[in-house]
Amino acid sequence: MTVTGGGPLIRTNLITGFLGVGKTTTIRGLLAGRPQGERWAVLVNEFGEIGVDGGLLEDTGVALEEIPGGCLCCVSARLFTVGLDRLIRHARPDRILIEPTGLGHPAEIIRTLTAPPYDQRLDLRATVTLMDARHLASIRHREHPNWNDQIHLADVLLANKADLYSEADHTALQNFVAGRPAPRPRVIETRQGRVAPPLLDRPRLDRGGALFPEVQAFQAQQATRTGGHHHHEHRHGASEAAPDDWVVIDRQADGFVGRSWLLPAGARLDHPTLVDLVDGLSAERVKGIVPTQAGWQHINRVAGEGGLSPGGPPAGGGRPRLEVIQPAETGTDLEALDRALRAGLLP
Repeated sequence: MTVTGGGPLIRTNLITGFLGVGKTTTIRGLLAGRPQGERWAVLVNEFGEIGVDGGLLEDTGVALEEIPGGCLCCVSARLFTVGLDRLIRHARPDRILIEPTGLGHPAEIIRTLTAPPYDQRLDLRATVTLMDARHLASIRHREHPNWNDQIHLADVLLANKADLYSEADHTALQNFVAGRPAPRPRVIETRQGRVAPPLLDRPRLDRGGALFPEVQAFQAQQATRTGGHHHHEHRHGASEAAPDDWVVIDRQADGFVGRSWLLPAGARLDHPTLVDLVDGLSAERVKGIVPTQAGWQHINRVAGEGGLSPGGPPAGGGRPRLEVIQPAETGTDLEALDRALRAGLLP
């Protein structure tokens, strides 16, 4: 496809999925397998405000734009268009991958990307949605409107972490897919978020919009009232923080609460203490990039699975960071966790 002026449209894909299903891992795999000579770019949005996912993608060698605080849930927010326009103008990519927050609603994003002016700049192709079939046994997931709409709007549905499924999970997935209305997405069981790059160019299916448009409308209304964000509280603004500040930012939206920490520049945490803290967390999602006396550690824990692994620092000398996301009604005592993190700082 070409634009009116004769230049090529930029192939664009959404990579969606609920919290912790492996979106960032999938994007890393896609970037590693991109055709030689092609310029790809990534626009990533997070529920929190400190850019952990972006930090985990900074070593991929592609242009990256981060939008903090769930702004893609309300794509009328200026930050979305500013970030996207910046990628188009400066990176001049052949393909853009957009990763909305795991609590994001994709319908309005799709509508924006296929309407003027972006319909003359972008060629929106398959939306790849990741799910964990084990969540089919969870009422909290099955009844969450965003979880359902993410799956409903998928053109390619990746049942990730398939190596961890029981026979009951495989059967539940088969029954779930069989019960979906036509047209059905291409369904692939996979692990480590692996997806063949040619699947990105599958055509989009005509879904007729979101299953729960009233939720989307409510989110947009709330975002308008709060200046482009869902309900959230800044205990200290990251953008105004001095390098030696301990920054804590709280958010609440869609039945989840999140706390983000931006640690002082040069801070290190005691490694055994950090391992014990992370392993003891019952939160839905824990992620971070934190230095210890054993080197920089990447933290990736989902519903009690995963933990620390050695990794590099954020590119450009970024500060240590940590984020915890959990259901609003249950989970970790975040104040106690904050005290434990401070106590674990090395001299």
